[in-house]
Amino acid sequence: MKTALSPLATNDQKPSSSTDTLSQKESRVSVKFWGVRGSVPTPVVTNQRYGGNTICVEVTMGEQRLILDSGTGVVGLGDYIQETSQTEKSGIEAHLLFTHTHWDRIQGFPFFRPAFVPGNRFSVYGGIALNGASIKHCLTDQMLRPHFSVPLQNMLAELNFHTLQNRDNFQIGDISVETLLTNAATGALGYRLTWQDFVIVYATDTSIEQNEPDLLAFIDQADLFIHDGTYSDLSYLHHTETPEQLALHPWEKGITLIEKANIKKLALLHHSPIQNDVILDQLELDIRDRYPNAVVAYEGLVIEH
Repeated sequence: MKTALSPLATNDQKPSSSTDTLSQKESRVSVKFWGVRGSVPTPVVTNQRYGGNTICVEVTMGEQRLILDSGTGVVGLGDYIQETSQTEKSGIEAHLLFTHTHWDRIQGFPFFRPAFVPGNRFSVYGGIALNGASIKHCLTDQMLRPHFSVPLQNMLAELNFHTLQNRDNFQIGDISVETLLTNAATGALGYRLTWQDFVIVYATDTSIEQNEPDLLAFIDQADLFIHDGTYSDLSYLHHTETPEQLALHPWEKGITLIEKANIKKLALLHHSPIQNDVILDQLELDIRDRYPNAVVAYEGLVIEH
């Protein structure tokens, strides 16, 4: 993985730190990327620096721990928080927010070790799938035979499920959470998290052309925008590409959008299985030519203030 290298470093360069500071404010916000890959895990040598686990982002705001999506990156996160929380008599508590239920967002959930430990407590949030299934239904289904041998009912932690809609607004402790349907074709939700005066927007699988005015308002004034900007379409899955798909690289669509909003920092993830370390290094160089305060996320990257 790339925890030992900065996004622009070559193999023989060492970074001064793997932590990227957003500001010098005293309040505590920390964002750690445990998985950044789209579609399927790609644990190959050519992807070692950026990582091969599918999407999972851990956000700590004040006293609350939020887990954004549960691709295979959540397995390592689960092991870490279970092992480092052994002395907590009250158990582990966290909030899992799912954008949608494509495989790269849920495939790590059955292996999330803290969910099998009595005394732990997790709130699980997600929208309605295109077939009408709730987030609880979707997560339960993937753990049924013949897909998996251990049913969700074997998770002995306390699990509380919450079904979300477009433009919901609710509280997680002292964090204000807003949702936006970012892609009608996939049912994906984006999340705007506000704690004190700090704003993180997590919006991936976005369809900018469909809802640019709404998305622009949703991300406006964000301190950190985590966006799906580097995915290359897998041409072998499609017969043809539309002129719109060919007009811009995915990251260019994101940069064009944020240039219209006051975004302080941009982190791009959801890297294609065919985008190796060399390709992503070049992508970051290209992106920073347009937007210097941007980073192509890699496993182990920590952004905090």
